[in-house]
Amino acid sequence: MVNIYTYNPVNLTSDENGIVKSVDFTVTVSDGTDEFVVNGHTALNSPPDTPIPYSQLTESEVIAWIKDLVGDNIQELADNELAAFKIRKANQLTSGTPW
Repeated sequence: MVNIYTYNPVNLTSDENGIVKSVDFTVTVSDGTDEFVVNGHTALNSPPDTPIPYSQLTESEVIAWIKDLVGDNIQELADNELAAFKIRKANQLTSGTPW
């Protein structure tokens, strides 16, 4: 099965002109059985010649920015984290402290 990635922008940082400068986001990767959430942050490139006013931004536009800037890298990281999670789960490792 192919992994599915769900992007979720959780915070936008903008300047005094309403130009978004960076995005905090999560990516959830699912293989249909297990899932893992990766947190991310990316700075944005220079604003376009005609930036979208902050109040008119949509979630899908911001997700497109994230995918354009870090999509392949964040998906590779998410895949690796999901694989490590599955190994820990299969080996029933215990984490935490004894107290």
